[in-house]
Amino acid sequence: MSDPDRKPRILIVEDHPLIAELVETRLRIEGMQAIKCTSGREALEVVGRELLDVVILDIMMPDVDGYEVLRHIRSRSTTATLPVIFLTAKSTPADIEKGLAMGANYYITKPFSGLDLVRKVRLCLGEHAVSSQPPVVG
Repeated sequence: MSDPDRKPRILIVEDHPLIAELVETRLRIEGMQAIKCTSGREALEVVGRELLDVVILDIMMPDVDGYEVLRHIRSRSTTATLPVIFLTAKSTPADIEKGLAMGANYYITKPFSGLDLVRKVRLCLGEHAVSSQPPVVG
């Protein structure tokens, strides 16, 4: 995010409308721009055409699941470092380990704290800004 006045653009991929609305409202209150998708297939389209700062991604969706969306994000050079937060009801230790091993930056289980989600998004924004800067030599 080189323009200091540009609001961070966060993609919310969630098939439950109420949860998507709650997350969107919280992000807007925090001064972020939210883009909502209700399916993995729609998310793949948006990731391919929009400049995003963070993706908040459900795993269990009716068409393309969150794992496949994450695989796609990590496989493209233009999005490989895009921060992804899984926000999901899949809460076993094996689920969490799988999500993080696949490359999610954070894994949050439902029910979730809005404060914790915003904190993780802000951490991702800071990490993404640092990782997108050229290395300092000397």
